[in-house]
Amino acid sequence: MRRNTFLYIPNIIGKIKKPIGAFWQWEQSNRFFLLYLTSFLLDAADGYAARYFHQSSELGALLDMLTDRCATAALLTLLSHLYKQYVLIFLFCIVLDGFSHWLQMIAGLASGTTSHKQAGRFTLLKIYYWRPVLTLACLLNELCFLCLYLLHFLSSSSDWSKLVHIVFYVSLPICILKQFISLLQVWSSYIIIFDTFTST
Repeated sequence: MRRNTFLYIPNIIGKIKKPIGAFWQWEQSNRFFLLYLTSFLLDAADGYAARYFHQSSELGALLDMLTDRCATAALLTLLSHLYKQYVLIFLFCIVLDGFSHWLQMIAGLASGTTSHKQAGRFTLLKIYYWRPVLTLACLLNELCFLCLYLLHFLSSSSDWSKLVHIVFYVSLPICILKQFISLLQVWSSYIIIFDTFTST
């Protein structure tokens, strides 16, 4: 008997992850940070659970991508409110993140390939899709945005502020690199979609 995909362990973790987002209270920085970080760690956990229990599914992958995009967009929208002078940068990141992942999904459906096989001619994408690199890049990208959030509330003279500044400056280059990688993903997806439809 085929098991209900909704009852897969990684999808259950995903269901737990979503309600956590409902308790985000951006005015209370400590609570927001802990809840967002917990949600992010659960996101990593459901991927490992899917591989460990052999419960990977298209539904799980789609739900995972959707919740990730919503969470990142929510955080970036919040940052655009806290740092109004950089609102265009945050809006660009929201659009780029959503569009690149959506286009990858379309390219995958059109060609029948996974995102890892969509790297094509781009060596940087092939390196990026190696799991340890992908995990570290995503972690540092989120940490960069979270540090920006915390720095808005922390006193500049506090020890915590100094630590958060260090983490921010360490993660910032990776965050910038990840935006460039998103542009490569858009380009690569366009090539795959074009090749798929012109060869049929």
